Amino acid sequence: MKQKQLMYTPKHRFLSEIIKLYHEMGLPLHDNDIGPRIFSEFHKFSLVILFRRSKKVLRDFIAELYETKWPTWLNLRQIPSKSVLHNWCKKYTIEFLRELNRTFLKKKSPKLMAIDATGVDAYQRSKHYERRVNIDPIFNKLTIFIDVENMLIYDHVLQIKPRHDVKSAETIFKRTKLCKIKILADKGYDSEPLHKVARGKQNIMFAPIRNSKRKYPKGWNRRRCAKGDEQYPKRAHVESCIHSLKRRRIGNLHSKLHFMKKREMALQILIHNIEKMMRYIGMMLHIILDRPLLPKLL
Repeated sequence: MKQKQLMYTPKHRFLSEIIKLYHEMGLPLHDNDIGPRIFSEFHKFSLVILFRRSKKVLRDFIAELYETKWPTWLNLRQIPSKSVLHNWCKKYTIEFLRELNRTFLKKKSPKLMAIDATGVDAYQRSKHYERRVNIDPIFNKLTIFIDVENMLIYDHVLQIKPRHDVKSAETIFKRTKLCKIKILADKGYDSEPLHKVARGKQNIMFAPIRNSKRKYPKGWNRRRCAKGDEQYPKRAHVESCIHSLKRRRIGNLHSKLHFMKKREMALQILIHNIEKMMRYIGMMLHIILDRPLLPKLL
């Protein structure tokens, strides 16, 4: 019988969230029946997340790992080499990482969502060099699908080449398991077929209609959006989430291969959600502990 539960004394809030997610996924402690078991599946899973969270190159991360408490907290027998950690990064597929994010957010029930896209620098070229050599900047396109109340990202699509906003939104709407929610979007998502895709999952989307000479736009859903929506100003929350994500997590992508870029982005999205949840829990504990005691009833 394989061990599946970890004996753990709380040491760090981020580590507690990783262990909780590891148990919810039901992953085995070891993925091999024969051979050495120096590193468990939990060690591999945790070190890959910590590496992406550090935003450092492999050599620097391994070198600085000796100076931290993480080897002690994770009960590592030895520090893995750069090549071993790189192989672990290639092990986890984008489908597995999406399932991690869905599992982490499965207890949430959002009602108001927003969608938007942005460009992510993936070539790390100097802006001065691009202007001097007259090279057009090249970006990967990221589309995120968030809950406007707590800024948690429920789904995303990373496109290596420029594509229309509707294509990535259609992928997200078909893939989502959320239903009976309202989705806020900008004019780039004004499309009657996209409204029908959202309706197919019992969701409703609001996107302002594009500028046109027509007095009455085509399509029942577009005519509904022409009347406006009182909750539309909350769509600006997705802009704030994109700004926070690009400033703190994904200023640029370090991976070069297209499939590794998508895996790196999926891990950064997961780390963003974990840190948001940690701050929310810390804030709630601060409110509860600082609440004055109720006077005793006489």
